[in-house]
Amino acid sequence: MRLAESGRTLFLFKNYIIRMKKFKFILIGVAVLTLATACKNKAPQTREEQIEEFRSMLTASDTTQMLQVCDNAMELLKGKKIDEVIASLHEYNDSTEELTPLSEEMKQRMKVQFQRFPVLAYEREYFSFMLEGLNDVKYRITFRTAEQNGGEPATTMFMFNPVKVDDEWKLCVKTMDKDIDRGKQMEMHKDI
Repeated sequence: MRLAESGRTLFLFKNYIIRMKKFKFILIGVAVLTLATACKNKAPQTREEQIEEFRSMLTASDTTQMLQVCDNAMELLKGKKIDEVIASLHEYNDSTEELTPLSEEMKQRMKVQFQRFPVLAYEREYFSFMLEGLNDVKYRITFRTAEQNGGEPATTMFMFNPVKVDDEWKLCVKTMDKDIDRGKQMEMHKDI
């Protein structure tokens, strides 16, 4: 009788272990599905949340590097090294988040702009970090001295859009025509 009872206990114990393994797999499956659903249904970030997240990833070194890249470009323009600056400029597409060298048409337009408005002196007006592809460094450029202009110096504004790619800041130009991705820009500025 004890042998039969011992066999039955062993059977029940094995059956219990099999059921626990099945239960464990079911629990793991439910947990995975719950996590997948929770991540999938996550609400999109607001613009403010996106800005805060981007800014939280930046360091003081980023600010220094970014401003140095922009100021170096302005110094080259002041030294009439227009081609060198143009070779370092890029275009940024907000929708695809791609950074590309300037098109030949854009290179030519930038060259004409820098020749028409030569940088005799410059002053950084402001800079701001917003999003990965939406950062501003704005300069006031003096392109004619007070003597050349008959009183007040002639000035204009120029803005860079520095973008960080692979831990390196690249200079992009701000454009106000068909070359920018207007849909994304309008979406980003609708809360302003």
